[in-house]
Amino acid sequence: MDLEKLFKNLIILDFIILILIVISSIYQPKEFVDIYNFLDRGILSNFEYFNKILSLSLFLLYLLTLNLLYRFITYAKNLYLILIILGLLFNFFNGSVIFTSYSGILDQIGGMLSGAILILLFFSPIKNNFN
Repeated sequence: MDLEKLFKNLIILDFIILILIVISSIYQPKEFVDIYNFLDRGILSNFEYFNKILSLSLFLLYLLTLNLLYRFITYAKNLYLILIILGLLFNFFNGSVIFTSYSGILDQIGGMLSGAILILLFFSPIKNNFN
């Protein structure tokens, strides 16, 4: 399989997984929501509006960056890496999270896809397409 086609398919799959994660988080069982309300909150819980704005901003920037990566725009490579790091920091400071088994699997697949995209971006010949 052509490396460029593989890269583009990974980006499309990452987009689909992201949409499925959003849908699965909307339709969580009531029991999970109740348990989540009793979990230890992170540092960002004190700043509720900031937390929501930051979360939405990262989500929209991630969607934009996937589009830029798909079109091989030069600065998308570094923006994607920065967004992955910011997303990890956001999750760390956001506190405990509870997943259904479906959401957990989607989250793990999303992490694997992000890792595969990062490896292709920086350690494969696909990096030459971004010049």
